[in-house]
Amino acid sequence: VEGEYTGADYTANVKAINASPVDGTGIYLASYLQSLTSKLSVGAELLYQSPMAEIQETSLSLAMRYQPSEDRVWAAQTQGSNMLTTSYWRKVSDKCEAGAELVMLNVPTQDRREASCSAGMKYEFAASTFRAMADNFGKVSVLLEERLAPGFSFIVSGEMDHFKGENKFGLGFNLES
Repeated sequence: VEGEYTGADYTANVKAINASPVDGTGIYLASYLQSLTSKLSVGAELLYQSPMAEIQETSLSLAMRYQPSEDRVWAAQTQGSNMLTTSYWRKVSDKCEAGAELVMLNVPTQDRREASCSAGMKYEFAASTFRAMADNFGKVSVLLEERLAPGFSFIVSGEMDHFKGENKFGLGFNLES
């Protein structure tokens, strides 16, 4: 069951998944997204889940998106109180895009604190696309997709994990219908 209402500058949504009013189980979501200005939006989502009558869990997530111009976007999102994700995307030119993401996890009850950072780029050539990404765990990934004909492309990919000393290489074809 789902319901959504969209206004001029906001959207509200409620959803129930596998809801059972008899025993009080199911997943219930309520979300709200508001544009504060033409460049800044904020939102919140409340999650309540009860897989069994005696087990209940709630979580509140928050999100923010700032787009100062057509070629740049900043975003931040919390997932509950333990995870924060921030990202930045920029269109460098008509053919080149770049982005970065930082994910931080803090679970004091498990004495667990982690963070990961990754940066990537995409470049469009006349008949091919090149993508590359690197992260703070020593992984470097690249992908080259060559469009041979409409709906048919050849793909070469590779990944180097410098910390583990592992390498992967792949070849593929992509058929689109």
